[in-house]
Amino acid sequence: MSDKKTTILKGNRSRSMMLGVGLLAAAMNPALAETQKTDLESVKVQGNKPLRSGYKAPNTTIGKRLQDLQDMPQSATVINQQVMRDQATSDLKGALKNAGITFQAGEGGQTEVPIIRGMHAGGDVYDDGIRGAAAEFNSDTFNTDHIEVLKGSAAVLFGRGAAGGVINQASKTPYIGTGGEAAISLGNRSHSRLTADFNHAFSDDIAVRFNAMGEAHDSFRKPAETKKLGFAPSIAIGLSGDTQLEAAYKFEKADNTPDLGIPYRKTGDKTATADLRLIDTNFGYKNIDFEKRRNHTATAKLSHKFNDETKLTNTLRYAKNDYDYLVLAPRWNSSETAIRRNFGDFKTIKYQKNTWSNQTDFNIKFETGAIKHDLLASLELTQEKRKNFTGGQTFQLNGAKAASNQGLPYDIATGKFADGKVTVMRDPKHNSTLTTRTIGLGLNDIMELTPTVKAVAGVRFNRISTKNKAILTNVNSKDADRSDNIWTYSGSLIWDYLPGHNVYAAYNTATTPVAYRVTGQSDSLDDSQLVAEPEKTRTFEIGTKNAFFDDALTVNAALFHTKKTQQYYRDAGFIDWSKVYGLDVEVAGRITDRLNMIANIVASNGKMKATNPKTKQLDGHFPEAAAKFTANLWTNYRITDNVNAGLGIRHISDRYTHNPSSKGDIVQKLPAYTAVDAMTSYENRKYRAQLNVNNVFDKKHFTTGHRRQAVPGDRRTILATFGYKF
Repeated sequence: MSDKKTTILKGNRSRSMMLGVGLLAAAMNPALAETQKTDLESVKVQGNKPLRSGYKAPNTTIGKRLQDLQDMPQSATVINQQVMRDQATSDLKGALKNAGITFQAGEGGQTEVPIIRGMHAGGDVYDDGIRGAAAEFNSDTFNTDHIEVLKGSAAVLFGRGAAGGVINQASKTPYIGTGGEAAISLGNRSHSRLTADFNHAFSDDIAVRFNAMGEAHDSFRKPAETKKLGFAPSIAIGLSGDTQLEAAYKFEKADNTPDLGIPYRKTGDKTATADLRLIDTNFGYKNIDFEKRRNHTATAKLSHKFNDETKLTNTLRYAKNDYDYLVLAPRWNSSETAIRRNFGDFKTIKYQKNTWSNQTDFNIKFETGAIKHDLLASLELTQEKRKNFTGGQTFQLNGAKAASNQGLPYDIATGKFADGKVTVMRDPKHNSTLTTRTIGLGLNDIMELTPTVKAVAGVRFNRISTKNKAILTNVNSKDADRSDNIWTYSGSLIWDYLPGHNVYAAYNTATTPVAYRVTGQSDSLDDSQLVAEPEKTRTFEIGTKNAFFDDALTVNAALFHTKKTQQYYRDAGFIDWSKVYGLDVEVAGRITDRLNMIANIVASNGKMKATNPKTKQLDGHFPEAAAKFTANLWTNYRITDNVNAGLGIRHISDRYTHNPSSKGDIVQKLPAYTAVDAMTSYENRKYRAQLNVNNVFDKKHFTTGHRRQAVPGDRRTILATFGYKF
């Protein structure tokens, strides 16, 4: 990063300041007043930037406009770049532990689905406020400035979904200045990572920025491994003016050997649990299992500030996502003495998705009598087109075509795999094309009723049309279409009872069309899914936000109650409703001049109501993959001006993981775990050296799970990072 912070004073403001000094001198010396000239020059002031920033984020844009976090009548967490750097975070999942978010393994083991307050948020991940590649991909953070999490229903701001909340990744953007950092990280299990961040300003108006990343590492569960690459150039024009243009492109690729995890072991007639005894063994096929991702995202953002009260912003984005995945799922034999690894238990997903999205936001501040308004009007136009592929797998065992009930099993007693050579030939066919079009119109008004009382009201209309065109007509592919007109609402009150301290009450709604969730999937569709009413969610929240130590530390707490009706489960149908209620507490910022911390605690309860025969095993249970208690604490202590030490502890309670299926009715559970992380670093204005040890005590645990498998979390991981600043 740049060593100096430079401020150039010129134009009317600096002229006024210099003129004020001259007038004061003239008043003290009338003779000087007769000869004093006002021929002014620019004044340049230089000062050193601090080596580190704190953990408290002063504001956020997750509300679609720049706001102080204290003024948002919902729980919101901002994970800034300093937190991610201190924790050596390299992906979205790793960063979100700071917000009390748990995960469920995606269908077939693909990208994990975040769970916010008991609600799935897989389609509620955004890049710079626009739904895009992040929803398809556990994005690397190499181009991420900070991550924002808004908890509670948020469809008025973001459209469909947003039942439990939304996650927004704010990208790094060009700035006035020249500097950057190149860094290398090396660690156990052949971990290597290279990153580069470079910014250059050609003038006060034009700047460019380039970020890049490459990473490769094994898993303690070989042959699973990760290989990924990314780069992101961007340019900003008009940085010092009222009209600004930003253009950016991001490319990410991954070529991984996935880990589908460990099959659950039965503990009763209708229950099962993840088995820690098998955690070190991977049951995949190295030359069969693979996962390939290619994501391209191009964005153009044009904004114009008419005056201090009025601003218009238009963002156009094109995203292209290619995904290809094949894995053989491990299964127990009937006596649970062997893992069968049959070829008929394969999971495969292949699709190509293209998305065009245009987001227009008009923000104006005005007054009606004694009431001050901050009004945001939004228009969204989005088209998502996804080509789905199916079939084409032919497995061979020892050179001959294999039957679906063949495989190379793993014997539990001997701890050995059966011998044999396995290969696969693939020729997937274009099965269907799914097209979803969205038109969204929204209004959100922050009204200052008195100097200490604000009201926030919002409404949004969405027209969502989904059409599936069958290319190969069979039971797993059929023509289908559905359109929904959806209204969502929000309302809240904020009372600033003391400077820096407030209480609030909020009501928010969200709606997700069921047809969007089922149409175009590889499983067969029944008419009940296409005619069903959309899932509807409502959230009540009361909370308080408090700033201490001259706004250096925030302590926020909220009580919430979220209920979703007509909830859909793929392969099984619907449950009547699910609800989660609880307490969310967050602390972020500087406690002393040397001690920073970020902490989050979520304690909740709830249940599901299911009368459908295919989902009745979930009746009375807590929502899947959600934890009743999560706690995360991360602290950093500045030992000297250059030396820092960090320590963290994270805990997640038991979770139910079964996504019900018509093929089974067992409810499975992941055991609770607690892990400790630590770091130490030395940093000056040219160099940075940092050592991270994650899961210090090598705790065996599971982080995610799905219908029949639990996916282990990382064992002890040691990373050494060396950075050079320029």
